Amino acid sequence: MLLACLPALLCAHVGSPNVFFEGQAGPYPVRVIIRPPAVLPGAAQVDVRVEGASSVSLQAALWGAGPQASAAPVTATAVAGETNLFNAVVWFFYNGSYSVQVRVEGERGSGTAVVPITSAALRQPSMSAGLAAVLIALGIVLFAWAVWLVGASARASLPQLPARFVTVLAAGIFAGAIYAGKNRWQRMDCEFRNNALAKPVPVLASTHTNGNLHLLRLTPSADVTGASSWDTLAADHGKLMHLFLLRAPDFNAFAHLHPVRRDARTFENVLPPLPAGDYQLYAEITHENGLNQTLIARVALPEPAGRAPQMALTSNMLDVICQSPLLGATNGAQPFALDADDSWHTSMSATSPTAARGKTSRLMGGLNMVFQNAEGLVENRETSLRFQVLAADGQPATLQHYMGMLGHAVVRREGGEVFTHLHPIGTISMAAQELFTRREGLPTTNSLRTKAPTAMSEVSFPYAFPRAGDYRLWAQVRIKGRVLTGVFDVQVKPAR
Repeated sequence: MLLACLPALLCAHVGSPNVFFEGQAGPYPVRVIIRPPAVLPGAAQVDVRVEGASSVSLQAALWGAGPQASAAPVTATAVAGETNLFNAVVWFFYNGSYSVQVRVEGERGSGTAVVPITSAALRQPSMSAGLAAVLIALGIVLFAWAVWLVGASARASLPQLPARFVTVLAAGIFAGAIYAGKNRWQRMDCEFRNNALAKPVPVLASTHTNGNLHLLRLTPSADVTGASSWDTLAADHGKLMHLFLLRAPDFNAFAHLHPVRRDARTFENVLPPLPAGDYQLYAEITHENGLNQTLIARVALPEPAGRAPQMALTSNMLDVICQSPLLGATNGAQPFALDADDSWHTSMSATSPTAARGKTSRLMGGLNMVFQNAEGLVENRETSLRFQVLAADGQPATLQHYMGMLGHAVVRREGGEVFTHLHPIGTISMAAQELFTRREGLPTTNSLRTKAPTAMSEVSFPYAFPRAGDYRLWAQVRIKGRVLTGVFDVQVKPAR
């Protein structure tokens, strides 16, 4: 009855909860998709696509427990009507950092891939209207029967007036117990919504100047529990933090930065010459226990202090994409320059399109990026987002590694309900994967190098759009030492 009488529960939306991994399990190339449960404890659906496997098994292990203290591995079954596709169900019982070990057996021997995942409730448990009505009716009957039982006992042993007093007193006690239980449940509900639901962590973002430098500063929000533990972070692609800035409302300015950690409560970064305005901020960090967090904030950026020197190096003034040649430390007393892997994109013309609505996005230096499968995107349909870069003469351009991989991509749904940072190996944190691999004593496999592209001018990202609607994609690659960003607007159709 208490459950039914509480206000309607709110649902937290994290945007893109499914986990994608594409890499190696020993000699076997694998693609793994984990669809986590909405509530905990709950069962996660895991799809494994692998060629040449005779059997596939999976085991989920919580960071604090390890495989030896975890449930036994489960054997995946081949999906009828599909080729090289296996499916299994694994259980997540607690909030925290899990690893899913994917073991493959076949003619080429055996191999294991580790897929990290942060387990958290995606929504609060709900109750159907019919069940709520039944519980309310039973609760009313139980309350009335308890009061009648006390009254009947009092009338059998006490005079009429004291018996009535005892009956009223019992009704008050029972009502008070219900009220106290309701208050306790509401406190538990508030605690659950604030600390147990999977959702981004708000932080404080501000700007200040140091001489002729404009600096961006991040600090934990005072009212958010656990956001201040920035002294126990693991480097992901060599960086403690990956930060993205998107200027609202047209999103024609974009930056991918890597702030310096000054202390356990402060990150700072030199601001590139982005146009002034209000920006949405997203940042990613990985803790030493494999837990991955997304930080969010809003920040107003001032007018840039200077002009980007790369603007003088190109005849294509549609976009500006730059990076500093100096490499800053991952953790230092003061950021003094942009990180060598910092990059940004701005539209130079108010009348030019900020993103390609077709398949081709113009880049600096006369290059073009082609989104090879921009059409036919459907919600919750597994796909690979494939991009190719062409030189001005139409010949394929050679991609260089950008932070150890051939590219990065960012996906945002109109309205901000979905925001995802993609890699060629998927959505996982490589730092978390390395932590679990070392802890569990498994052979280290460099997934970035073993996954060879079809051509060095192409890069692909495994993904499935969680919702239909309009999306903007930023795809980043490095060519001749310069980071270039292609921007695309696409429509994802609803599933039929």
